[in-house]
Amino acid sequence: MGWRIVQITKPCRLSVKNKQLSYEPVEGEGVTIPLEDISVLILENRQISLNNSLLSELSEYDIVLFSCDFSHHPSGAFFPFHNHSRYSEIAWLQMEASEPLKKRMWQDVVKAKICNQAETLDILGKDNAGKLREISKQVQSGDAKNSEAFAAGIYWKSLFENFNRSDENDIRNSALNYGYAILRGCVARSIVGAGLLPCFGIHHANKLNQFNLVDDIIEPFRPFVDYQVQKLDLSEQTELTPILKNQLVSILTQNCSFEDEELGLLKACENTALSVAKAFKNKDAKFLKLPLMKKSLSFL
Repeated sequence: MGWRIVQITKPCRLSVKNKQLSYEPVEGEGVTIPLEDISVLILENRQISLNNSLLSELSEYDIVLFSCDFSHHPSGAFFPFHNHSRYSEIAWLQMEASEPLKKRMWQDVVKAKICNQAETLDILGKDNAGKLREISKQVQSGDAKNSEAFAAGIYWKSLFENFNRSDENDIRNSALNYGYAILRGCVARSIVGAGLLPCFGIHHANKLNQFNLVDDIIEPFRPFVDYQVQKLDLSEQTELTPILKNQLVSILTQNCSFEDEELGLLKACENTALSVAKAFKNKDAKFLKLPLMKKSLSFL
């Protein structure tokens, strides 16, 4: 699995030569990067050309590619599909999963998310981490009492001052959305790579959303983005600069605690997806493993 996150911000031509990504800018010198070193490729400029040979190689090397819109926010993702040797078997197990199993899995996802929110507040020296930990202990199967929403109300008020998550003019929301979009694509890559169908979720069930399972599994990962945004100096910013975007993308290299190991978030996405498949196969939510934020880890 690759480790480099490559952002392309200038007009250029991209191609593949000798198993390497070839970058040929309109102005300046070109460079090549081994495909095996790359995990994420982000295209931010509208004047970038590439061919199908490169797309095919990106798929072979399990590289997720993001394209960005006019506002330089991720608007699409390309990732390998149907490359799992037992894809059909796992897909059927997923579709046949019982409602009690999916509800128990969603319970674990919500508990992990709230615990990570509590840890985020704790690490940042914010109030109400204890309240969130108490709420996490009360999450029921399927989150029947909507503990996730109750915790969110406390969390956002504690994390930021004078903040409204629906305020499109607040640059903090722009930063959060950018980070979430990058993370969502990486989770999608891992979900598909594990042989799962991303359209069938354990909680989300929008027939118009082809990434319901991704939107379920991403939840415990979100607080890592929240932490990074809170640490950024956005007070005098009106838009996300390339430097700020680099700082947001770097969250993918951040470590988390996973099954008593310290793993990077990209690897944690992969391991989580594999654990989802294992839970479906064994018809038991105890096989679901999720990332946890810990004070003892070094944060960006």
